[in-house]
Amino acid sequence: MIDIVLCASGSDEVRIVHDLAMDRGRSARVVRRCADLAETLAVVSAGIGDVVLIDVSVRGLGRDAVAALSRDAAVIGLRSQDDVEGTGAGLRQVLPAESSVEEILAAVTAAVAGEEPSGDWLQEPEAEARPTGRLVTVWGPVGAPGRSTVAANLAAEAALAGQHTVLVDADTHGPALSQMLGVLDEAPGLVAAARAHDRGTLDEEMLDSLLPTAQPQLRLLSGIGVPARWAELRRGAMDGVWTALRHRGDLVVADVAAMLEEDEELSYDTAAPQRNAAAMSAIESSDAVVAVVTADPVSITRFLRDHSRLEELGTTELHVIVNRVGAPVPGDRVRELIASRVRVDSLHLLPDEPTICRTAAWDGALLAESAPRSALRKGLRDIAASMVLQGAPASAEASSGR
Repeated sequence: MIDIVLCASGSDEVRIVHDLAMDRGRSARVVRRCADLAETLAVVSAGIGDVVLIDVSVRGLGRDAVAALSRDAAVIGLRSQDDVEGTGAGLRQVLPAESSVEEILAAVTAAVAGEEPSGDWLQEPEAEARPTGRLVTVWGPVGAPGRSTVAANLAAEAALAGQHTVLVDADTHGPALSQMLGVLDEAPGLVAAARAHDRGTLDEEMLDSLLPTAQPQLRLLSGIGVPARWAELRRGAMDGVWTALRHRGDLVVADVAAMLEEDEELSYDTAAPQRNAAAMSAIESSDAVVAVVTADPVSITRFLRDHSRLEELGTTELHVIVNRVGAPVPGDRVRELIASRVRVDSLHLLPDEPTICRTAAWDGALLAESAPRSALRKGLRDIAASMVLQGAPASAEASSGR
């Protein structure tokens, strides 16, 4: 006997339960009727049911939820005629909600037997085209070393050099790029992109609608707006967003938060959202990581301690930018301190120019606009040319930017 967990709506639920119950000779039975996704997840994780029949319009259903259900049972979607969105949430097997009980039983039997879906209830698998763009993640230790300033201006310099560039605010603790770029009507673009991917609707048209133009060749995917919305960025959805963005342009520059811990399992006994999912996903998916460090002993020490965590997340190409270099500590001493302890692909120094940075922040402008001849802007332009545009340099030659 095949045990079915059912999460359907209204008349469809009543009809399926009634038709299965009327014929005692059927090979399947409904063992649990669930009111929502949370109850369905709890029931399946408890080991109840061989197959889940679930309405694809159930609130919260997406790729992460489907993956969680699929670990313990086969999952088949039910789509009503009123579902205009047409998403399958990553499901391979989707039936019209009005299907007869015979059609449902055939699908259920095949799913339990592990047979490949066929016929009208087969969802087309996603295309696996290889991403063409380069993803560069800008990270730095706790203490505001200038991650967002560096990320925004590296992306701007790449765009000025002719690269189709997307700048992403993936900081779930303190999103700030919209304010820095003077975007007044901020919308949580990253949340919308993650939700669309989770629902299977993140196509090219949808993605373009979420990417306003900040300057020629440079588009912005805004952050979550209010930090409290971090739970809406699930790890699986973020992995898909990075892939979609890399298909979209030549270069993706992601600004992420400092925290990279995974301690949710200390507070939850079930699958939990991760506060730092966006940062960890970006680093794991990236072609290169840029670590921004302030030229002081506290920031440098934090970076050296966090370096092992970057390696755990799979970082193979690491570039270090030491920001705010100035008296009394000479640049050569800072360079030697880091290079002697950590293997890096390049190490760059940027001068301390607080007045220029404050002016740009108040104007909502990039350095190329507000201080095009400054040493700081020239240093970032050179870094973009040598590292972001051309990939890893042949040697770890440092650029002082002064």
